[in-house]
Amino acid sequence: MKTDFTPFTPTQNPPSQAPLTPWGVYAAWQRNARVYQATWLVNSLPPLSEPLIYLVAFGYGLTPLVGEISYYGTTVDYLRFLAPGMMGIGVLFQSYSEGAYASYLRLDYQKTWHAILTTPLTFSEVFTGELLWAATKGMIAALATGLLAILWGLMSITTLVLSIPLLLLGSVAFAGAGLLTAGLVRTIDQINVPIYLLIVPMFTLCGTYFPRETLPSPLLEVAGLLPLSLLVDLLRWPLGLPDHLPWALLGLLGWAIASIFLAWRTIYPRLFR
Repeated sequence: MKTDFTPFTPTQNPPSQAPLTPWGVYAAWQRNARVYQATWLVNSLPPLSEPLIYLVAFGYGLTPLVGEISYYGTTVDYLRFLAPGMMGIGVLFQSYSEGAYASYLRLDYQKTWHAILTTPLTFSEVFTGELLWAATKGMIAALATGLLAILWGLMSITTLVLSIPLLLLGSVAFAGAGLLTAGLVRTIDQINVPIYLLIVPMFTLCGTYFPRETLPSPLLEVAGLLPLSLLVDLLRWPLGLPDHLPWALLGLLGWAIASIFLAWRTIYPRLFR
């Protein structure tokens, strides 16, 4: 008895989506993790070398000039102020870059998404696996920076452990922003637009290297709403507890939800049309 079977391809109308399963998400995540393991030494260099370079450069370069700073009424050593900012920067660059550049290559050039969708995995599972893998890259960078800060005596291991949920939320938010970029751009060169219009300004203005209160008032208000500012404020909870921390948590959660929703809405039509 002959049975006709036409394999599903992303160019066809997608079948009804099965429920999101942990196995499916893990399978999509594991595919990227196994590729990463094959080149782990090269891939480990940025998250390990960047925080070391920053902390050494600023530690020996600016600390003698700055010494201590005032942070919400508390006087803290400059390097202790800097360390959470470096963790936030690691989350920003690694999660966003993986979501934007690497996901775009897998989506547009390598057609990895198309190939995976010929398996029993659904779009929901592939998308979530990609999102969590990009967030994993951010967590690797943040934890590497945190361990370095612990060895330097800038924070305790308890502080790092308690900060993991905040780091995870920030990683998911920036991973979603990266996937949104991958869904919007049509050439890889276009990724430079959000890099220079959003990522670099956040890197420099969101209080990672200096208290935002030194910025002019209009710029201070805008910078305070950006997700990196919210994340860095939350990561500095051991140094001071400003009144806006609950709003910062809600704001970062809002950024994460919005970026994931918009990324979903932009990538889905590119696969199923």
